[in-house]
Amino acid sequence: MKSRSGELQNRYDPTFAWKSAVAALRTLPGLRGAWTMGSFDDGGDQYDLSGQGRTLGYNGNPTYGYNGLVPLLNLDGTGDYLNRADEGGLDILGTETYVAAGRRGLTLGGWFRFDRLTHAEFLIGKATTVTATSSYWLIFRGDVANDPLRFVVSDGAATDQVDVQITPAVDTWTFVVGRYIPSTSIKVYASQGTLTDNTNAVGIPAALNNSGADFTVGAPSGAAASLLDGAASLCFLCAMYLTDAQIATIWHHTRALYGG
Repeated sequence: MKSRSGELQNRYDPTFAWKSAVAALRTLPGLRGAWTMGSFDDGGDQYDLSGQGRTLGYNGNPTYGYNGLVPLLNLDGTGDYLNRADEGGLDILGTETYVAAGRRGLTLGGWFRFDRLTHAEFLIGKATTVTATSSYWLIFRGDVANDPLRFVVSDGAATDQVDVQITPAVDTWTFVVGRYIPSTSIKVYASQGTLTDNTNAVGIPAALNNSGADFTVGAPSGAAASLLDGAASLCFLCAMYLTDAQIATIWHHTRALYGG
């Protein structure tokens, strides 16, 4: 039997917080992908730790690094991004009958750092620059008033969006999550110390567009504009909507590592 002193020693091991963060991510309901930015192959492709094998392809010349225990991918805003071609597991519509009716939807997010604050910076999602070929995405709109962090969804004909007004600081980690509940709400969460959220419950689509766009981190599919100049870490995608409490749990399990 393990002694109490042994349990305390394990808990205060320097790597305990990171192990706890990764474990929390890997047990999320409906998980379709978990990309910590810590496991990559000899070509720079980023491995998926969800167990579903959705490796993200390496594009441009981003560099992997770490800050304390936190692995990260640095992107320079000029051609750097990760992508995976369209496939069924990324086409989350919110109508999946194998998901309980009260849990259908989508949640995605991660931790992001910005090296500039005056541009549109695509974070993560499945979108191009055209509504008809987009599905869901998170973006920092440093190019518009109040510098909102924005979650956008598309049904192929129109988009709906929700903003949270939290201006990131340069070289500071920000936790950002978007959540979609069909016909009910879209919500965005962000934190640099306090978890802030905002909900839009008007004109929410009953289903998301089944687009052919790539799933990407750091740039929209096709990398035409709005590339991230900063870093990404501990990104995830779920084919269910997570509750406020579940999202707050992810934040609490990870915030000490990122200073958020």
